[in-house]
Amino acid sequence: MLEEIIPALQSQKGTKVLSAKPKITERLPEIDSKISFVPFINYLKEKQAVTTDIHSDIYKYLIRRFEEEPALLQPIEEIDLLKDQGELLKLLTTVLFPLISEPQKNNFTLAVPYQFSVFQYSDPFHKLFIDEEHLLMPADIPEGELKEIHCAMIYDHVLEKFYGVKLNDPAEMIFPVCNADTGLKQYYKMRYDRRFIDIKLKGALPPLKDCAVCLNTFRILDLQKQLEKMPLDLFSAEGFAVWVAEDVTADESLEIIKKILLRHDDCDTIILRELKPAIQVLVGLNDIKVGLMPFIKLNNRFVLEDACTGHSILSKNWRAGDQESQSTFEMYMNFIAERPGPVPISILNEEMVQQAPFLKPLLAEGIRSYIHYPLQNSDGILGILEVASPVPNQLNFEVMSRLEPAIPLLSLALLKTRENFNNRVEKLIKEKFTALQPSVEWKFAEAAWEHLRSSENESAILSCNVAFDNVYPLYGAVDIRNSSVERNSALQKDLKEHLLLVDHLLDQLQTLVQLPLLEGLKFKNQNIQLSIRDTIVPEDEVRIHEFLENEVEPVFLHLQKSNRQAQELVDHYFNIVHDTNGQLYHFHREYEETLAIINKAVLDYLEKEEDTVQKSYPHYFEKYRTDGVEYNIYIGQSIAPDHPFDLLYLKNLRLWQIKSMAEVARINHTLLPSLKVPLQTTQLILIHSQPIAISFRRDERRFDVEGSYNIRYETMKKRIDKVRIKDTEERLTQIGKIAIVYSNMKEAQEYVQYIEFLQNKNILRPGIEWLELEELQGVKGLKALRVDVNLEGS
Repeated sequence: MLEEIIPALQSQKGTKVLSAKPKITERLPEIDSKISFVPFINYLKEKQAVTTDIHSDIYKYLIRRFEEEPALLQPIEEIDLLKDQGELLKLLTTVLFPLISEPQKNNFTLAVPYQFSVFQYSDPFHKLFIDEEHLLMPADIPEGELKEIHCAMIYDHVLEKFYGVKLNDPAEMIFPVCNADTGLKQYYKMRYDRRFIDIKLKGALPPLKDCAVCLNTFRILDLQKQLEKMPLDLFSAEGFAVWVAEDVTADESLEIIKKILLRHDDCDTIILRELKPAIQVLVGLNDIKVGLMPFIKLNNRFVLEDACTGHSILSKNWRAGDQESQSTFEMYMNFIAERPGPVPISILNEEMVQQAPFLKPLLAEGIRSYIHYPLQNSDGILGILEVASPVPNQLNFEVMSRLEPAIPLLSLALLKTRENFNNRVEKLIKEKFTALQPSVEWKFAEAAWEHLRSSENESAILSCNVAFDNVYPLYGAVDIRNSSVERNSALQKDLKEHLLLVDHLLDQLQTLVQLPLLEGLKFKNQNIQLSIRDTIVPEDEVRIHEFLENEVEPVFLHLQKSNRQAQELVDHYFNIVHDTNGQLYHFHREYEETLAIINKAVLDYLEKEEDTVQKSYPHYFEKYRTDGVEYNIYIGQSIAPDHPFDLLYLKNLRLWQIKSMAEVARINHTLLPSLKVPLQTTQLILIHSQPIAISFRRDERRFDVEGSYNIRYETMKKRIDKVRIKDTEERLTQIGKIAIVYSNMKEAQEYVQYIEFLQNKNILRPGIEWLELEELQGVKGLKALRVDVNLEGS
């Protein structure tokens, strides 16, 4: 019967022995090993002795066939001997892998014991792992890793046979293979079956205690030491191994996803790009697209962020700030709220788009089947996993089930991405909008810790005052000269344009409608134009807006609805009025843009400089915008208790302050030709040589001075911006100059040294003005130094 079966055996390749490329294996330790079928025959004899069914006859037949070939009962020295035994080897492998199994899944080969050399391999194995000349090895496998796997297989056998020790979890090889049909990577784990290998001892066994094996965990601790104490030339091996390649693509894809997540502590959206190929491998289809979109929450509402939508298939063209995108996004979120479960759309067509209009871009892109998989945790929706294909019916429930094992990991990735967004927002708030800075953050941490330790949780924080004593203040102000005048001038010009537009429309309407009220409005409009021809005051602005809103617009709105001829004229008027980027707001817009350019340039410079001066000694630096930019600096031992404080750090900051003010003046001078409104800055410094105390005000989220004596310092800051020189109308602050206000001569003398140094560096021009200032409410006896900045200097 068996003789009749032989011709029908599954097709297998011949008995040519193929090895891995020498450059891969030449550095591996060698063991004396030969092909032999004796261990296999002995195995069959043992099985036959305890078997009574049809399998016994098969074993007996196979034993007889091998015993009829005496050359096969000896270790095979000449590999050519196997070439004439193809039929017998086919029978052998058919016994190992029965005919009833699926041929395409019989991914196996016979191998020379403990060598990377194979013979008698199945068609699937040949297709994946052999290139006709060599056995393929995992691409780019490190030499050390291959050596470890190779030696672990041998020592596992040696230790079990001669010492009764079984190594735990021997290393395995994972082969990444590019599937010829799909072009996708597949992963195979090589399971090494050594039951048909007999390993023999050629010398004396070394004591196990001298080897590099940990008996607690049964693993090799030091491979090199193990090779020295137990060299492989002590052993020989006869028989053959069976390598079985097991498809572990799904498991390996999950491992890749895990490694990506572990590699990214701070998950930005780059991680989404790395995850997509692993998901595609998991699905096992090459003509699909994968999308991942985290849903970002801000103030408990979902918002669009371009960095997230860009990784989606459906929403890649949605943009934050675009009204149409926002409307589509809201529609989409409502859809998800109603259908929070995963949905495979096997056929995406016009009918489906009518039910869910936001899917229209997919259809236009040629997508014909689509999986929509919302990812959630206990707090709700985290984002969306998408799979899209141009082939109808390709994506279904069976494909969706392949995604299931990865869902928890992908949910974690989207959660980490959302947390990264929240951290970025929090960091930005801290840097740009609150008073909390790294130099004082430690103090807030201590206050929070005190709060957490207190049993009176609700009230404890009220007693945790964040304050710093004995700190030296530095104050500076960069003001836009005549900003109010320029603002009023811009407003005046825009209002004139608006009133002229009204005047022109009233003339047009009077040709269409006989309405005396129009003539009355025109008369009042012309009187208002005359009143602001030369100048404008705040009362004029209020009066004009009341005239336009309460008198002009109601008449225009009535004619817009009641007169078809007037409708087009009035529509045009309101279009112009409502266009904030249009002609009626031209001058005010230019003023605001100029102001923003100057302030940004000043702030950018100060922030860059702050990064540098902060390195000399930690201090608190607070900037805030008015018409220009003002700042407070506080430095002292209490702010940085771990850094010994010396007055030289204060002097360094004072010198930097004058130098930076000179640079601010030069920045403005450089910008001037490009500004739409010729705004210029003045620079002011207040000297206060005595240390003060500051504390954090929770209501204003900023530091303020403490104590009645220190309040005088705050009063001076508020009142010196427009101070005049005594007995004159001249303002202290002037364009192209730095004004330095002081109270006593000792303060001034210190600053004179800094000024002379900067004059020598050609940053300031020669000369110093010594000025007495007018008395201010609550402040007397102030004086000032004033120096010119070398605006053209290098």
